[in-house]
Amino acid sequence: MAAIRVLGASVIACAAACGGTGGDQDPGRVTLHRLNNAEYNNTVRDLLGTELRPALDFPADDRGYGFDNVADVLRLSPLLVELYEGAAEDLIADALKTNVGISTQTFEVMSPTTVGGPSGTGWLFFSNGTATVNVPIAAAGRYQVSVRAYGQQAGPDPAQLAIEVSGQPAVVIDVTAVQAAPAIYEATFTLPAGSAQVLVSFVNDYYDQATSADRNLWVDHVAVEGPLDATPVDEERRRRILLCAALDQRSCQTDILAGFAGRAWRRPAVDDEVAQLLALVDLAAAQGDGPEAGLRLALQAILVSPHFIYRVELDPAPDSKLPHPLTGWELATRLSYFLWSTMPDDELFAAAAAGTISDRAELERQARRMLADPKAVALTDNFAGQWLFTRALGDQDPDYTLFPDYDDELEAGMRAETRRYFQAFLDEDIPMDQFLVADFAYVNARLAAHYDLPAVSGTELVRVSLAGTSRRGFLTQGSFLRVTSRPKRTSPVLRGKWVLDNLLCLPPRPPPPGVEGLPDSMTATGSIRDRLEAHQQNPICASCHSVMDPLGFGLDHFDAIGRHRTEDGGYPIDATGTYGDDAAFDGAIEMTQLLAKDPAVYRCLVEKLYTYVGRSPFRIEATEHIDALTADFIANGYILSDLLVDIVTDDFFVARRGEP
Repeated sequence: MAAIRVLGASVIACAAACGGTGGDQDPGRVTLHRLNNAEYNNTVRDLLGTELRPALDFPADDRGYGFDNVADVLRLSPLLVELYEGAAEDLIADALKTNVGISTQTFEVMSPTTVGGPSGTGWLFFSNGTATVNVPIAAAGRYQVSVRAYGQQAGPDPAQLAIEVSGQPAVVIDVTAVQAAPAIYEATFTLPAGSAQVLVSFVNDYYDQATSADRNLWVDHVAVEGPLDATPVDEERRRRILLCAALDQRSCQTDILAGFAGRAWRRPAVDDEVAQLLALVDLAAAQGDGPEAGLRLALQAILVSPHFIYRVELDPAPDSKLPHPLTGWELATRLSYFLWSTMPDDELFAAAAAGTISDRAELERQARRMLADPKAVALTDNFAGQWLFTRALGDQDPDYTLFPDYDDELEAGMRAETRRYFQAFLDEDIPMDQFLVADFAYVNARLAAHYDLPAVSGTELVRVSLAGTSRRGFLTQGSFLRVTSRPKRTSPVLRGKWVLDNLLCLPPRPPPPGVEGLPDSMTATGSIRDRLEAHQQNPICASCHSVMDPLGFGLDHFDAIGRHRTEDGGYPIDATGTYGDDAAFDGAIEMTQLLAKDPAVYRCLVEKLYTYVGRSPFRIEATEHIDALTADFIANGYILSDLLVDIVTDDFFVARRGEP
């Protein structure tokens, strides 16, 4: 724990030595940054107004340094390229949809069939047979197929008509009408867009040779009406892309493609790029397609361009280490993906176009505006969700025989509690030095009962006091306690490792090869603490476990699903330990109070945010940025929103350099 003490002291010293943020600092070089899956889904949502989420079907993103948005580890595979192409086609088709009204198409039943012959205005089947009609379907939905028919009746049953569409189960109908009064017979089918094949059949031929009684079926026409359930389409999405109506005119095509590419690529498209897109419109025309088909092709090309899939930042001198400021477009993009995990909005684009966003005061104003926007929930979902491990909740279920009370409802409450808790610190400017020791929680009825708190009602979260309880702050929340446990038991090792890695940025070394973990089953050797302390008798194991395990033991009053307990398998809980300069603690509250006083915890938070921006925190020059930001964060009262503003106005955020 000496390393923790030294690190904390270095942060305090840096407050004077580093002089805060700014100055002639090396901003470093940033790798070309592919949109991760969350960023892709958010971007197409804001670009197109779509409800489609194509990235849910993409391969999972690679993770590095604890996050899935670090440019250095976000690869592009051939499979992902194919999925981008398919997604682009689906997204443009969805964005350019128009409202489809109910229409009726009518077809004569004359052919193809070899059974029967023409009779009046229709076709008379004198034996079992089928006629086929091919029907174009403009939009997916429910369609009603109507057939005008009558039967030449004979035998005990009426003539029967079968209606079948594109391989779906046939609907068989008794045709009781006679020649003097033909009737309409109907069946309804759900059909995809495209071409449908309607089969009309006579299925119960009858002939009595003795009496010459002959049953036949006469069919006049087939009508297909629909879609009956067409969902109204917001055609404003289409108009936002197709800015003009004269799609066959070059000026209109240019405006459409230049406008869409500028938004999608997050900077103005140059003339040569627009010319290449227009060439795709011409290619479609040469193959006989109309102007809208050509524009669709060009719009799809915009969405599979590296300028959309990647956040491109260019160096005017790629081999120079001399820092240079980002362009307004690059800065707006970097800011938006940091705070919102999505593309810039119209106000950011306007500030980039005007060149004002590079002004530090304007940059701060934009950052605070964005933090007040609902889209800032991305920081909770994507930053906090990975830093606090709430994304991992549900990856591994506890053993049902040991923990039958744990279910989806309880798990959802735990996840919601941590999200709401972090959001409170972001939105309400609660100082982050309270994050580990706050005496309040957000619970619903199920979670309150699970924590043995006074009863609350309903499924919505309400803020309650933890005064007089054994819980304080984040480390006693069910989500954390669950993801740092095994299916059958708690894990002081996992809990201690999480504290070292995510609160102190001191990840322990991986265990040496051949070292076995503790078995899940209880033995006569004692509690888990007893067995782990015996494990430390091995000098190879002691170097890491002597640091990790005490932090986990401090939380041992909480079982694998976050319930408070006093015994572990019949053995009394010992939650004592030491931290730092041999400061003793007994239980979670005392341990978290010691952690909350350690400056290293706040330097680690800054380092995590620095990494989440997409940077490696392990460059030598990065230490200056992180130490200076930490000093200001502590001096200014631990306000998270202020820290985020300091980050986006720091030299490392607004500039970059090349690399020899």
